[in-house]
Amino acid sequence: MIRWLLLLAIAALELGVLTARYEAPPLHANKAEWPAWLFHFSKEIWPAGLWIIAACYLILSPRLKTILDNLREHGLGYRWQVWLARHALALAAFAAITQLIFGMPSDPARLSLLWLTGWAGLASITLLSWMMALAPGRFWRRLMHQEHTALLVGSILGMGAWILVSMLSQHKTSLLGQNEFWNFLGIPSLLLARFLLGWFYPDIVYQPERFLLGTDSFQVKVSYVCSGIEGISLITLFIAVYLWVFRKELRFPQVFWLFPLGMIAVWLLNAVRIAILIAIGTSFSPEIALQGFHAQAGWIVFTLIGVAAIALSNRMQCFTATQTDFQGVKSSQPLAAALLVPFMGLMAATMATSAFSTGFDLLYPLRILILAALLYCFRKYYKSLSWKWTWQAPAIGSTVFIVWILLEPDAGNGGTVLLQGLEALPSETAALWLIFRVLGSVIAVPLAEELAFRGYLIRKLIAKEFERVPPRQFTWLSFLLTSVLFGLLHDRWLAGTLAGMAYALALHRRGQMGDAVIAHMTTNALIAVFVLTQAKWSLWS
Repeated sequence: MIRWLLLLAIAALELGVLTARYEAPPLHANKAEWPAWLFHFSKEIWPAGLWIIAACYLILSPRLKTILDNLREHGLGYRWQVWLARHALALAAFAAITQLIFGMPSDPARLSLLWLTGWAGLASITLLSWMMALAPGRFWRRLMHQEHTALLVGSILGMGAWILVSMLSQHKTSLLGQNEFWNFLGIPSLLLARFLLGWFYPDIVYQPERFLLGTDSFQVKVSYVCSGIEGISLITLFIAVYLWVFRKELRFPQVFWLFPLGMIAVWLLNAVRIAILIAIGTSFSPEIALQGFHAQAGWIVFTLIGVAAIALSNRMQCFTATQTDFQGVKSSQPLAAALLVPFMGLMAATMATSAFSTGFDLLYPLRILILAALLYCFRKYYKSLSWKWTWQAPAIGSTVFIVWILLEPDAGNGGTVLLQGLEALPSETAALWLIFRVLGSVIAVPLAEELAFRGYLIRKLIAKEFERVPPRQFTWLSFLLTSVLFGLLHDRWLAGTLAGMAYALALHRRGQMGDAVIAHMTTNALIAVFVLTQAKWSLWS
C-alpha cells in the first residue's frame, strides 16, 4: 500500500509540475495544420483523462475489491524499483522534448508531424513505465482481458462527459452554457424537423440563423429552452436513479449503454416534437399547438423514453444481471401491475388530453373513464388489500385540507381559464363536465394515487418483494421519498409533500390501505366543495 501511494504521489507531482510549467503553443491563423492543432489542444489531455478514469472507476466499482486483491497478489515479490528508474529516464526525456516544443516563444518548425510523433511516443513510454512500476505486465494483460468492455464503455462515457462539460462551460452568459449547447444541436434538430415537415408541406420557412422553422401560416422560433436540453437532463437523472435503485438486478457495465441511448432518443424525438407542433399549428389550431401540445409533448416524450428504458433493461439479457428467483418475481408482477397501471394510465391520459387543449381540458371526462376501466380490470387484485378505516382517516384528510388552503393565499385570483372554458360550454355539457371532475377528484384519482404511492412504492423502497412488506413497516427513506415524489406530482409541491406525509402516516398508523384512501378522498372532497361553493377555481387549475 505504501508503494502504491508513493507511485500515485509521484504521478500527481509530475503531472502538476508539467501542466504548471508549460503552456500549449497558441494556434495561429497561418498554422492550421493538424499537428499544430493537436499540439494546441494537448492541454485537454489531462482533464479528459481524469473524466475517463472517473467513469472507469464508477463502472468497475462493484468489482473494485476483487481487482485490488488481484493487484496485491501480483505485486508480491515484484521488482518495481527497476521500472521506476526507467520511468525517471523516460520522464526526463519527455520533459526535455516538451521544453523544446512548448517553450515560449514556440518555434513553428517544431509543430510538425515528426515532433508530434516523438512527443506522443515519449509520453506513452513515460505512462507505460509508471504503470509497470505500479504492477507487472501480467496484471495489466489480465485486467484488459477481463474488463475490456467496462474499460471501453468507461472511456466512451468519460470522453462524452468531458466534451459535454467543455461545451457547456464555454458560454459566458447562460448557466452551464445552455445556449452554446443548443447552438451545437439546434441546426441538426431543425434540419430533421424540416425534413419531416417536407413530406406534407411544400411551403417550408427555414431560417437557421434565427432558429426559425415553420410554414407560411405558422412559424416557431426554437430557443435552447425547448431544445431538448431539459429532456436530456431529466432522462439522465431518471436512468441514474433507476440504475441505483435496481443495481442488484441489472448487469454492469452493459446497462450504462442506456445513458447514450436515452440521450439520442430524446434528441431525435425532440425534433419530431417540433415538427408535430408546427403541423398542429399549421393545419389544426395555433392555440392548441402553443398551449396544450407545447406544454405536454416534452413530458410525453420523457415518459415514453423512461418506460422504454425500463422495458429494455428488463427484456434484454445483456442488461439483466441474473435470472434467479424468476418464479418469485413473476408471482408479484400481477399485483404490481394492479397497483401501478391505473396511475400510469391516468398520467398518460392526462398528458394526452392536456396536449390537445388550450388551457381548459375539455376531455377531462375521457381520462376518468380510462382510469375507471383500468381499476375495474384489476379489481380482483384489490381484495387482498386491507380496506378498513376509522374516524381518524377523515380527520387526517380534513387537516390536510386546512393546510392546503392556508398554503394557497391567492386562490381566488386564478382559475380564469377554467371558468371561461365552462362558461363557453352549454349548460348541460358544463354540468356533465363538473360531475366528472368531482367524481374523478374525489374517488378515482385518490384511489389510483394511493394504490401507486402507498400501496406499491412505499413498500418497494423497503424490499424488492414488496408484497411481503407489512403496510405498518416504517423506514425514513420510503416515507420521505414517496412523500416528496407525491408533492412533485402536484403543482403545489410543498402542500403535496405534506399531504403525502399525512397519508403515509395514516397507512402506517394501523397498516390499513383504507385509512390512506379515505384520508385522501376527504381532502379532495373538501377541496371540491370549497371550489364549487366559493368559486375558487384556481384549486382545480
